[in-house]
Amino acid sequence: MRLDQILALGEQLQVNKHDYLLKEGSKADRLFFVDKGLIRAFYLKDGKEVTDWFGTAGTFITSIQGYYGNQHSTQYLEALENSSIYTIRKTVVEQACQRDPLLEQSYREVITQHLMRLQERITALQFYTAKERYDLLLKKNPYVVQRAPRTHIASYLGISLETLSRLKQ
Repeated sequence: MRLDQILALGEQLQVNKHDYLLKEGSKADRLFFVDKGLIRAFYLKDGKEVTDWFGTAGTFITSIQGYYGNQHSTQYLEALENSSIYTIRKTVVEQACQRDPLLEQSYREVITQHLMRLQERITALQFYTAKERYDLLLKKNPYVVQRAPRTHIASYLGISLETLSRLKQ
C-alpha cells in the first residue's frame, strides 16, 4: 500500500485533547489518519454519549455514513489526547485516484481494511460475550484499554462500568 502518497494528499495537524474533528450535522468530507494519539467516534443518543469507534496510531477514522454516503455526519470525532493527524479532503483523494490507478488501489485497500475491522466489530457485538469482546479489544488494541477513559471503553463494548470493572480483575 502507498500510504505515504495518500497522506501526502492531506495536511498534518496537531489537535489538543477534547478538540473535535467533526460534529454531528457537519459536512463529513474529510478522512482522518491518526499518526499519533487517540480519537474517539461517538453518537449522542437521548443526551448520552455512545462510543462506537476508536482511531489509534496508524488507522483512518471518519464518519462513514457522512464520508462515503455524502451525508452530514451523525457522529462526533473527538481527540481523547493530544494527537497528530492527517486530514485529507475526499475530493482531493478522488481526483488523485482518477489520475493514478496504483493510488486508487491503495485507497481501496484502506477502505477494505476499515470494512474488515467493522465486520469484526459487528460480529463481536452480536456473538461474543462481554468478556470475549473485552479480550478482543485488549488483544487487538491494548492502547485503547490503557489510554481511553473507562466510561468510553464500556460504552464501546456495550457493557456497564460495573461489568467492565469485573472483567478487568
